[in-house]
Amino acid sequence: MSLPNGEMSSFLADLAGEVTQTLEAKRTQQQNRHAIEQDINLALNRTFQFFNALVKHLNTLEPNINRAYSFDSKAQFSSLKWKKALVEYRKQGLDDNALLDHVFFQVKMASSVPVVVVRRWEQFQEVSKGIQKFGLKPKEDLQDVWRNRTQKPTFEIGLEPEFIIRMCFQADYAEGVVILECGNLEGFGELKAKLSPQQLSTAVLEDFGRYLMGRSTRLPTEIQFTPIGSVNI
Repeated sequence: MSLPNGEMSSFLADLAGEVTQTLEAKRTQQQNRHAIEQDINLALNRTFQFFNALVKHLNTLEPNINRAYSFDSKAQFSSLKWKKALVEYRKQGLDDNALLDHVFFQVKMASSVPVVVVRRWEQFQEVSKGIQKFGLKPKEDLQDVWRNRTQKPTFEIGLEPEFIIRMCFQADYAEGVVILECGNLEGFGELKAKLSPQQLSTAVLEDFGRYLMGRSTRLPTEIQFTPIGSVNI
């Protein structure tokens, strides 16, 4: 049963108008959110597809890389060679249409020259923390080195000539961005950047590829990295 138009409550009519506006705003917000989610998902998919092809090519080529990674002023990983790399992704659910959660890439680099750290004993703890932080492998157990220390003012630790570069592209759908966390990408240590989906363009991914294989000395200029968790060694 309905009332004649003249008897409709103006108060209720105003409320009906507010409901219409609210529903429209929610619908628009939902559409915008869906568009952002799709942009991030597509960016991560593009990232995986690029690195998947890059890994296949460079695992076959194993290029030499003319770049040095310094543990300190004397201990350097240089004359590098690309070793085994991998890339993988994870979704946020088991459904085929589930959004991508992250893309992870890593590559092992090998130095063709021996790497030896020589320091004073009072620097032993800082050196140990640096070795662990950067994911390096000492040739001797560090506890044994400390336990068997001598009166000599310095100690010497040989390092395995390999280290890992890693990159994790993590979706943040709530913020509408991709968080990129890197280990040992530009020298030893960790870097972090917040990216819009548009920043993960094919051109930017190609710049990463050129840098990783040694055909460029610069990371993509479009990305502003921030160092995290610095270690004094």
